[in-house]
Amino acid sequence: MTDLAKGISLYPGLEHSLEENLEQLRTAAEMGISRLFLSFHIPETDPAAFGETVQPLLRAARAWDMETVGDLVPGNPVPEELTALRLDDGFTGADMAELQQKYPGRKLVLNASAMDREQLRELARKGVDFSRVEALHNFYPHPHTGLSEGYLLQQNTLFHEAGIPVGAFVASQAGRRGPLEEGLPTLEQDRHREVSLAARQLAALGTDAVYIGDDGPDRQELEALARLSGDVLELTLQVWEPRPLYKILAGHVYETRPDEAEEVIRTVNSRALWKEAEIPEFPFRRCHAGDVTLDNPRYGRYAGELEICLTELPADRRVDVLGRIPEEERFLLKYLKGGRKFRFRVVEMGH
Repeated sequence: MTDLAKGISLYPGLEHSLEENLEQLRTAAEMGISRLFLSFHIPETDPAAFGETVQPLLRAARAWDMETVGDLVPGNPVPEELTALRLDDGFTGADMAELQQKYPGRKLVLNASAMDREQLRELARKGVDFSRVEALHNFYPHPHTGLSEGYLLQQNTLFHEAGIPVGAFVASQAGRRGPLEEGLPTLEQDRHREVSLAARQLAALGTDAVYIGDDGPDRQELEALARLSGDVLELTLQVWEPRPLYKILAGHVYETRPDEAEEVIRTVNSRALWKEAEIPEFPFRRCHAGDVTLDNPRYGRYAGELEICLTELPADRRVDVLGRIPEEERFLLKYLKGGRKFRFRVVEMGH
């Protein structure tokens, strides 16, 4: 899997001015966020304001070398500056094949939430070249209508089997788009979840591109998106006090063992990491779900084994508790199946 693509969404003709949208675009681009999503058929859009501001936005995105994904409906003209055409309801297989022939330099972006296997077969029969196709899930402004995790995983698998990358949206908690201002996520469970958590979840579910659906994310949310990796799941490790060994801990990528244990997540490559490093004394603590532990020299040849507890375990003087995964983040541990890579971002408790 290549590192995933990251995008923001802007909605010219709604509440934000051109200057505000250009500033948001510049901030995102400087962080390495490489995509811009635009919709060309939002009912609440002011048509005159949209017409005046969409072209400057597209030109700015091009100047920043960003891909531009436009959400289109049949009958509307295709803007010249768009690099990817997201085809919403109403486009037939024949329409899509024709668009691909007419615009050979642009990607077609399918509706990942609504298309099924037979529709993909129809596209293949019409001669659509899947190597120039991506898919993007819907976002859901209406509370309680977002997708389930199981359905998103099912659809991601469907498109991946056809060799088509898939994108999805997370909601901003800082600046939500009107008129409902209820967030624009793909997954319903992510409607009130921080961008950092929701984005990492989508990546863990095999999503290849993550966009913030709302148009008012703050800098912290943009930084969380920019830091996101498709290959390595980042986990926050809360520690009690700074120690030199945490630099070693945070500077390494771990891989989970293929033989999944019942009570802990084990790693395949941690003992070698600590072979030459001194493991200092830690306070004697009982292990709780979400705790990260390191076997100390009392454990003999297991010294240096790093584990994440999935349940409460008895205190053991051979096992040091390094810190804990915060409670709101522990749901991510279910995605650490055998062979998955992860790393830690170490923070002091209370920070």
